[in-house]
Amino acid sequence: MAKNPNLSPSANKARAIILACLLSLTAALAPAAEFPTQTAGHYRVTLRLPPEGLFAQEESQIEFRIEDLSRPDPLTGYTALVRATPQAVIDMPAMPRMPQFTETAHAEPAPGDYGIHPTFAHGGEFRLRLAVEPGALAEFALAVNDAGVRRKPVPPRYTLELIASPKKPKTGEPVELSLRVRDRDERGNTVTGFETVHEKLLHLILVRRDLTHFAHEHPRPNPDGSFTLQYTFPAPGEYRLFADTAPQGAGSQILSANLTVSGKSDDLPQPFAALTLTSATWPARKTIPIRMPVEEKTLEPWLGAIGHLLLIHEDAQTFVHAHPDDSGTLTFLTRFPKPGMYRGWLQYQTAGQLHTLTLTMHAE
Repeated sequence: MAKNPNLSPSANKARAIILACLLSLTAALAPAAEFPTQTAGHYRVTLRLPPEGLFAQEESQIEFRIEDLSRPDPLTGYTALVRATPQAVIDMPAMPRMPQFTETAHAEPAPGDYGIHPTFAHGGEFRLRLAVEPGALAEFALAVNDAGVRRKPVPPRYTLELIASPKKPKTGEPVELSLRVRDRDERGNTVTGFETVHEKLLHLILVRRDLTHFAHEHPRPNPDGSFTLQYTFPAPGEYRLFADTAPQGAGSQILSANLTVSGKSDDLPQPFAALTLTSATWPARKTIPIRMPVEEKTLEPWLGAIGHLLLIHEDAQTFVHAHPDDSGTLTFLTRFPKPGMYRGWLQYQTAGQLHTLTLTMHAE
């Protein structure tokens, strides 16, 4: 709502609150079929999602209204619950090991309305659980669209800052990479608290633009929240760095940065054996199980899982990090965010030896 220049700041603020209350009242009186509703104890929780839906890799605006069923109201039906501290948890049932989003919902201007602002690492079917108070739990399914399909994407909350020393790295020469995760909601300050995910605070994937080079590294965490990695690039070119990390309570985040490496244009070595899959194509924007055709008898845990599958789209921007399901086999719950060719790297360990295999997959 635009501010009225003829009104004082306090009057404009009151005007905004009145409008929010009217919108909330309209929602409360709307047909129940328009909004998903759950009963939690003696409360009614009504979920209100953005009309355009939810999208991965951008901050979402999720609101809900809580009414006390034990306190009838002659106008709205039930009295709105105020001064509450609902606890929100978002997870993905198909991927139980994925870090959860947790937040104490904040109150919106209209009495009884609350909101949370999660950022989803990727699309798929998620679950929102709202604890109004102990013993009063509401549960909603959330369908999240893949990143890149919205015409006007919302800027992400978290960004990755990359500083190279020297500033212009060269092939075959060591370079120190300093990484910081910045939080827009905290005035761009460095995030200092991270959850341990698969035994590390941050997984860094380095690939060349043509997807001929791959490395999976784990930078050293520093007390100020930054991460440091000493690395030597084997060939010149444009590189894309993906940071897979989880700021405390924010769930998984996939952040990226670019780096140009100069030097002689020699061919990159091919250190990884190729893996051939039986299927030629896979469906895009659908979570499916994919079993890798490798020997599985002596699988050992590595980085908290018996396998890791990393996929990068031909655009060198779309990143997928999948893990096996609970079957004890290298069956990965995989979701391709968009159609096209993906270069992949399968990593698993047997008899203390780490294996990395490269593969090509097509989604349509």
